[in-house]
Amino acid sequence: MKILLLTPHYPPEVRSVSVLMSQLAEDLARRGHHVTVVAPHPPANMDGAAPPAPRGRRDDGPVRVVRVPVLPFVKVAPSVRAVTQFTLAASMVWAGAREGRHDAVLVYSPPLTLALAAEVLGRRWRAPFVVSVQDLYPQALIDLGLARSRAVIGVLEWLERRAYRHSAAITVHSAGNRDILVARGIPASKITVVPNWVDLPDAAAPDSPYRAELGLGRSFVVLFAGVMGYAQDMAVIVEAAEALRDEPEVLFLLVGDGVRRQEAEERVRSRGLPNVRFLPFQPIERYPLLVAAADCCLVTLQPAVNTPVVPSKIAGILASARPVVAALPPGDARALVEASGGGVCVEPGDAAALAEVLRRFARDPAARRAMGEAGRRYVEAHLSRAGATGLLAQVIERVAGPGAGAGAAGYSSGGGQPPCAGRDTTR
Repeated sequence: MKILLLTPHYPPEVRSVSVLMSQLAEDLARRGHHVTVVAPHPPANMDGAAPPAPRGRRDDGPVRVVRVPVLPFVKVAPSVRAVTQFTLAASMVWAGAREGRHDAVLVYSPPLTLALAAEVLGRRWRAPFVVSVQDLYPQALIDLGLARSRAVIGVLEWLERRAYRHSAAITVHSAGNRDILVARGIPASKITVVPNWVDLPDAAAPDSPYRAELGLGRSFVVLFAGVMGYAQDMAVIVEAAEALRDEPEVLFLLVGDGVRRQEAEERVRSRGLPNVRFLPFQPIERYPLLVAAADCCLVTLQPAVNTPVVPSKIAGILASARPVVAALPPGDARALVEASGGGVCVEPGDAAALAEVLRRFARDPAARRAMGEAGRRYVEAHLSRAGATGLLAQVIERVAGPGAGAGAAGYSSGGGQPPCAGRDTTR
């Protein structure tokens, strides 16, 4: 079968989306499918990302990767990003059409505009498309105050309804997301919970060269690694660091980039905090070594986040046998951390409680080790790469197989959920 993947991020860009989509593409190819990925050039304005490849370059291998030109949509104003997402969808339609007919299309969302691109290509080829929903847009934008205009919200809601209506199947990363879609009238049979996964063979590192390279010495390293975006609460981390400034062994290592990084750096400078260090994104292959250099890892979300967001970094932290210290609102992410036994959650925005947990962990290595081991066992049991990508492959194969009908709008999936889907989820 020929499968087309539309994704807004792909290696060498350093993002969780890139890792998940590249691993999915590789595993689909191992099942005997011919896979073509259409993705934009890595953004030049993102630290740690490789510079854009020459226009039109195509990298061939087990998975064919087609790069499309696109205006910047990382670290730009929301209005600019909105325009860029429509131009990205148009570029993907053009590139996909040039690649010839495919039997099925899988599209990562957000942005919602990519589902529109998948619909256009699906109708052209009379092929079904599957939407992999990672964030419920536009609700997530509304919660964060990034979408206020009634006209903008109306357009986004129209794109969302259209994507769900015309897709052959929908996958979500948690039971909470599934329940919301069912409450909105989407047939449960059309939705499959596919937890985001972690590649266990590469996830746990026994030792890390980062300790020596960064001169971390005997510090108790608190790591935040990933996108510093609108949903991530960087302020609570800086406030916790300020509360622990008199604990000389505690060092906060903030690694990544995003629209909130500069603001976080300014907060650290204005408060004169000596216990916070910033680094750019690190290469994807070195991420497990980075986590292994830490004693515990942070996951934070803004209190306003009401949709069932599950940051994908949680799985990677648990797999590396490091405890998660999280400031999260109620929801699937918090449920995952608590069910795993691999971390501690405090209320979102509560810097004092976050600092207290970190202070306690700094003085109790046995508790950290036990919690890390529990998290690793949970990932081994529930969040394996093979199980999750296999389930996604089955969804694609089902909707594209005999008897699926002709035309994207006529397909439907048979549903089905993984064991313990309500808990075994990440993003």
